[in-house]
Amino acid sequence: MNQLIRSEGHATSLQVVNTVLAARRYFLDGASKSEIAQELGISRFKVARLLEAARRDGIVRIEIGAPSDIDIELSSRLALRYGLRSTLVVRLIDGPDEFKREQLGRTCAELLTETLEADDVLGISWGRTLHSMVGHLSRLPGCTVVQLVGSVPTLELDVNSMELVRRVAECAGGAVYPLPVPMLVDSPEMAAALRRDPHVHKTIDMFDRLTRAVVGIGAWTASGSTVRAALPEELALELDAAGAVADVCSTLLDAGGSELRAAGLPGRFIAISAEQLRAVPDVVAIAGGGAKAPAILAALRSGLIHRLITDEEAARLLLAE
Repeated sequence: MNQLIRSEGHATSLQVVNTVLAARRYFLDGASKSEIAQELGISRFKVARLLEAARRDGIVRIEIGAPSDIDIELSSRLALRYGLRSTLVVRLIDGPDEFKREQLGRTCAELLTETLEADDVLGISWGRTLHSMVGHLSRLPGCTVVQLVGSVPTLELDVNSMELVRRVAECAGGAVYPLPVPMLVDSPEMAAALRRDPHVHKTIDMFDRLTRAVVGIGAWTASGSTVRAALPEELALELDAAGAVADVCSTLLDAGGSELRAAGLPGRFIAISAEQLRAVPDVVAIAGGGAKAPAILAALRSGLIHRLITDEEAARLLLAE
């Protein structure tokens, strides 16, 4: 009877063959360790040792292929730096701003498609990048969709918060809670009266039931913030002087991430409050571009968001901070 000879420090030929067979069955065929053990006539624990040896000795080489449009190193560094659950830093193809927003929006659409569950209650704010996201959605789980911010004044008729929520809800096929009122009204008394409207009240009640939210980040400039553009000039200048650098769902933030309040302004907004947004278990923010880096930094410091989708330019500036 032929016997397999084991030379000092080397596995026998039988061990090598079993290692290769076990690795093929486990990694390529999806067989369980118990199935492999039965086929090879060895114990399940021996199979586990063979698989460990296969990785250690290079018989099995595992490669993780990251998407080519995501910078994994920058994503990891940025998440670690700011204590985020995850960050997706997108390598943008150069082009007009609208084209760049499309690329960020596509990444956000992919994230929602992969992570949403049918029992989620999803809050959606407003922003041009979020509108770009909708075009890349196909079918979402039948979750509930809630509008977080009242209608935002804009010259682009097809770019508004109600239309955005309607289109997301259409992809999900679940319940939808719109907010058919302006984001900003003339007085806290008018805002309070509108909040008492049964349709509006029903949506506002959903703010405390949100499980996820996707929000934009506005940079506090004349062209970068629809909130600032909607304010009377004297009030906008007052907030400029107070150090406003960002807005998230109508919450105004200074460079340190603290909420700014001026002239009863928070009471005039019809939108989710900072306290309500902070209570949402999973908040994704989407914003990119070097000009928005200070606003993104303020949002990160505010503690309002858990995940970020951004681009390389903004990510490098944030890491330089």
